[in-house]
Amino acid sequence: MNILKGFIVGASMLVPGFSGGTMAMILGIYDKLIASLSGILSFPKNENYFIKNKSNFLTVILFSIGALLGMIIVAKPLSVLIDKFFTISCFFFMGAALGGFNTVYNKTKYYKFNYMSIIYIILGAALVYLISMIPEGFFSDSENNRSKSFTYFILALAGFISAIALILPGISVSYMFLLLGIYQETINAIQSFYIPYLVPLCFGLILGIILTTKILEYFMKHYVKSSYLIISGFVLGSIMQVFPGLPKNPIEWILCPLLFISAYLLIRLLQRFDPDAIV
Repeated sequence: MNILKGFIVGASMLVPGFSGGTMAMILGIYDKLIASLSGILSFPKNENYFIKNKSNFLTVILFSIGALLGMIIVAKPLSVLIDKFFTISCFFFMGAALGGFNTVYNKTKYYKFNYMSIIYIILGAALVYLISMIPEGFFSDSENNRSKSFTYFILALAGFISAIALILPGISVSYMFLLLGIYQETINAIQSFYIPYLVPLCFGLILGIILTTKILEYFMKHYVKSSYLIISGFVLGSIMQVFPGLPKNPIEWILCPLLFISAYLLIRLLQRFDPDAIV
């Protein structure tokens, strides 16, 4: 089941605007993953470290295998769909992201909504907007005037930034790639298994996960309301950034709202798989 859930999360991570963390939450494995990562990243205090963390290692390894398979298998067909049906695909992604918004925002249901709640949501949306202001192609590997070492550093930095999106529900790692201008290159690299591109990117992702997991876990445990409201802002900001513009022909005018609603309802239906979800 961990491999299967990893496959679904890995595939969803490639969808711009949809969060792999949200899908993990929907499937009921998010808290288990964070706890397992936290246990693995705890400093070994004695010789029993590996014995105590055996189940944690097993959970993360099996989940990672499934996620990797999901990304490799889904990358090519997803790329073709986006190329041929860009506007329609974006509306589907927006509907999926809006469905995920419920999962995140509902974590704050038991807290009083006040003016600070609005500020937290606006702050989250503003952060997404600021990320979108990064010059297009800055992190791209296609810049010919860069040395290879600097290109590897930029890819590692992009991976580090995107690591937060891997951990936090509500932030799409694929959309983060899109904002950083490396989405299509990353999809192509996964399809062709281009090692010189994937290694520095994965190095940055792993380093980012190691350095941020404990911090994020602390804030999400001790500042539940503010953390999830900011994440809710991330989701709303992502939806606005994914918006491709109005449909361009009668067929798109029919399919875009239809797929938007279908994606929203699909994600709401999948939330039923999580026994702890507030739906």
